[in-house]
Amino acid sequence: MSDLAKEMSVVNAGSSVSVENMAHWNDFYNEVPAPLNYAEVISGVRKFIQDAKQECARVAVVTSGGTMVPLEQLTVRFVDNFSSGTRGAASTEYFLDEGYKVVFLNRQKSIQPYARHIPSVLDVLELDRETNVKVKSCHASKIQSVLESYEKYKSSCFAITYESLGDYLWLLKGISTELNSIGASGMLYLAAAVSDFYIPKNDMPEHKIQSDRRPEITFSLVPKMLRPLVKEWAPEAYIISFKLETDPNILLQKAEKALKLYQHNMVIANMLTTRKKTVTAVERTGEVVKIDNHDEDKEIESLIVNLVKEKHSKYIQELSAKSPFP
Repeated sequence: MSDLAKEMSVVNAGSSVSVENMAHWNDFYNEVPAPLNYAEVISGVRKFIQDAKQECARVAVVTSGGTMVPLEQLTVRFVDNFSSGTRGAASTEYFLDEGYKVVFLNRQKSIQPYARHIPSVLDVLELDRETNVKVKSCHASKIQSVLESYEKYKSSCFAITYESLGDYLWLLKGISTELNSIGASGMLYLAAAVSDFYIPKNDMPEHKIQSDRRPEITFSLVPKMLRPLVKEWAPEAYIISFKLETDPNILLQKAEKALKLYQHNMVIANMLTTRKKTVTAVERTGEVVKIDNHDEDKEIESLIVNLVKEKHSKYIQELSAKSPFP
């Protein structure tokens, strides 16, 4: 899609919505404020990545969950998507198993690594005869196993939460820039479901949209941040994006188009209805690998991470061979 401004009309439930594309990704950051804790978070990321560098560890930035688009500055109403963050949370566990340090950029209240294996608190706890709280015996071994994994890996994972689209994209930019300091040892695994539309702050009403008025909302298209991410923020990192479609006839075509346009390393392409059983990894080199999971006791994310680690290792070796330094 061109960076030139485009307009189209979207009709939804009887309301006409004008959608306008932004001319450049920099405009987005001029129009959408950074999260209040941005400097503090990025300082923590910087230390985490530098500590990983001292240990000669690879770092995977895993993004996870959906993005909320506010309709008002004092937000009551918003546009959201269905992503719960299952793939990002599961993949984080498998990256940690493979020895990666992980920056886990996740939607607030989305599914979390390790905690996802445990039912709700009220389901696993009970009162004994003396009204003391204890874990139900049927859940005890599972909780012990999860806690052991969490304790083993918690120092290797730096978790950051976001809520809005603006927060996510500001944090992605800052984290990617810090990741650039470790070159090819860094990876971006972009599993978050990012909204295509937003409303610049100056175009938003300050207060709640009143229910006795028919709202007229003008959305802008979110610039594709893969372009500056690949070219400017983390040009040596191994970068993986995800493509979700509902039409199988266009899935691989869309993946190949994205790779050609943005020049990152891999697209994980998947269909909405089969994404938990089958994905297709498409590389910039043209290689296509289909991953099918027929084992009910195994998550497809374990197979994805195995492939990604293999491709990342090959990428690091290739860049090292090209380096003029010994």
